[in-house]
Amino acid sequence: MPQSNLATEAVPRRRALRARDTHPEVTPVWIRFRVAVASTEVFMIRQALQRAIGQVARIYIIKVDHRHDETTVQVEVARTNREQAMDAIMQALPAAEFGFATALGADHVAH
Repeated sequence: MPQSNLATEAVPRRRALRARDTHPEVTPVWIRFRVAVASTEVFMIRQALQRAIGQVARIYIIKVDHRHDETTVQVEVARTNREQAMDAIMQALPAAEFGFATALGADHVAH
C-alpha cells in the first residue's frame, strides 16, 4: 500500500528571517597570482610593478633564482581589478609569465 505524503504536506516549511532593508556589505574578493620574470634585477622589477599596478595591488618578492636568472613575484589584487593589473604588468614587463590565480579567503589580512 503506497504511503501518503499528507503528514509532510501538512507541516509548514520554515523560512529564514531576512531583514528587508539591510544589504550585506560586499567586501572585495582578493586573488593572488604569481608572476615569473626572466631577470634577477629585483629593484628594477619591483619599481616597474609599483609604477604599473602600485595603486591597485600588493606586491611581494617570493624568490630570486640566480642560477636560472629568474625572479618570482606574488601579486595580490582585487578580483575586479585583475584584468587591469594583468594588462599593466604585460606592458611594464612584456616577458613576464603568469602563474595560476588563487582566491583569497575573507579572513585574509594584508601585511
